[in-house]
Order: sequence, then C-alpha cells, then structure tokens
Amino acid sequence: MASHAKLEKGLGDRLKPVADSLDLVGFVSKGDRKLLDHKVQKDYFDKIVTQYMEFCARHFKDLDAALMSLPKSASSDATSNPPVSFPSPTNKPTGDGSPPPSTELSTILLSLRKLREAVLATGSTIPISFSQQVHILSIQIAIQARHPPSYFPSFRYTLEKLHTPSCPLPDSDLNDLISYWILDYACRQEDMVAAYQLRSCARKRYGFQSSIIDRVLNALAHDNWVVFWQIRNGVDSRVRAVMNWAEDRVRRHALKAVGKAYLSTDARWITEGCTGTRSWTWENLVEAENLGWEKEGNRIIIRKPKQKPQTNLAPIKEHP
Repeated sequence: MASHAKLEKGLGDRLKPVADSLDLVGFVSKGDRKLLDHKVQKDYFDKIVTQYMEFCARHFKDLDAALMSLPKSASSDATSNPPVSFPSPTNKPTGDGSPPPSTELSTILLSLRKLREAVLATGSTIPISFSQQVHILSIQIAIQARHPPSYFPSFRYTLEKLHTPSCPLPDSDLNDLISYWILDYACRQEDMVAAYQLRSCARKRYGFQSSIIDRVLNALAHDNWVVFWQIRNGVDSRVRAVMNWAEDRVRRHALKAVGKAYLSTDARWITEGCTGTRSWTWENLVEAENLGWEKEGNRIIIRKPKQKPQTNLAPIKEHP
C-alpha cells in the first residue's frame, strides 16, 4: 500500500502542469525581483513555451475553441496594458483532471506579461534579440486568444524600439507584425483611415508590401464579402484570428445586401456564402440574426412578390 501511494504521489508530481511553476513568479511592478536576472528570464521563457506547446497538444482536437475560451470581459476592446489578473474562468475542467483551457490560457498570458515587464526593466542589460522573442511570442499567442490588451500595445514598441539597424527583426516577423497591426485597425477597431495610414507609413519606413492586406482592405472598403471570406479561409491561423473580428459585420452586411437584392435563394448559399463557413445552420443563423425569412425545402423565401390588383371592370363592348 505504501509503495502504491508513493507511486501515485510520484505520478501526480510529474503530471502537475508547468503553470504551477509559472505562478511562483510575480510582477516586477509589484516588487517581485526574481525575473530581473537574465538567466531566470530565459528559463521562465522556456517554461512558457513548454506550457503553450502542451496546451496546444492537449486541445488539438478543437484548438480554436480552446484559444477563444477566455471570458468575453477578458477580451475587452481596451488598448491599454493588460490587467494584473483575468476574470474568473467560467468553463468547466476537462475530463482528464487538467484545468479548463481558459485557466491555462490566462496563466500563459499573465506569465508573458510578467516577463515583458521584467524585460522592459532590464532592457539595457539583456540582448535585444531576447526582448524581440518575448514580445513576438506574446503578440502571437494573444492574437490567437483574441485578447487585444495583451497584443496591441506591443505593436508599436516592438517595431519602433526593438527593430533596430544593429538587430533588425527577421523579415517574416516584421511583415507579420505590420500585417496584424493594420488588420487590427481595419477589422477590430473598424478604423479604415488608421489602417490605410499605417499601411502607407509602413511602405515608406519598412518597405512593407502585402497583396493579402491590400485585398482585405479593399474588400472591407467596398463591402465585398465574397472576397473577404475567400481571403479569410486561405490565410494562416493568426491572420484569420485578426480578420475574425470583422466576421459579424461582414456577415450582417452580406445578409442585408441579399435581402435587398433577392426574392428567394438557395439555403446553402445563404448559410455558407454569406457566413464564409460551413459551421452555420439555417436555424442558428435565424436565431443569431433575427431573420424573418421562411424556409421552403432547400429555398429561402426572403419576400414574396406583390400580386397585381385585379380589376372588376366589365369588358368594353364593340360597336356594330
């Protein structure tokens, strides 16, 4: 019995998530000095990466849902620094005894904020390449988690302070960060003027070019939902995550345009063509958008044509 209990304890210790050790470190702004040592910073960064990889592996069957599991109040529209703590997660623990995905994700994002604070506090004594790694990883994960306060403030700092002539960002990272920034203005903040201005500045300052960004901006500016969905369904997960901030308004514009242009149409064209995905059912769409249209077989009756009024005039008799 003793050996069995010892074995169970040993397995339990090994199965404890890395988050346990991530929580042991506090915020520099709150007086915790552990992360002011660069070696500790590197070890902590490796632990965050490990925890994130384990998170992705554990939820690979529905990773998108796990990445979007933060409470809505945690994914606020604020562009200030992220909070010291997230609201209490509301989703249930997983069946294998591990914490719910929102708890894991909250720990990862908060740990990255702790590390960013430490990196900023020791910026003059640590390699700039390490600061770049920390900020880029933070942006990448926060974008997929749809948590703007954890990524938006880092755009300007990373591009203007950490991208230097002596230690430039890799071209792929540079283009990605600019793309996310432009798309965030256009899709989340609905500020097309700022998006176009940023694209213009990025072209002059960084030589930025992206046909994808050009097409997304053009599709949004001209309410072209067909092109928007085509692009959204063909890009990588992070670009798609930023574009998804606009999916509600693009879908609603599509339905509004269809409602004005057609009397009836194919049900599948509505559920897939107007939403850009196969995940919507007609019933879910009706409930979400409060549609008053009727379904007859595979057809959606948007409105019925008005019948011409019948006249009761007697026929005119011909004169002999």
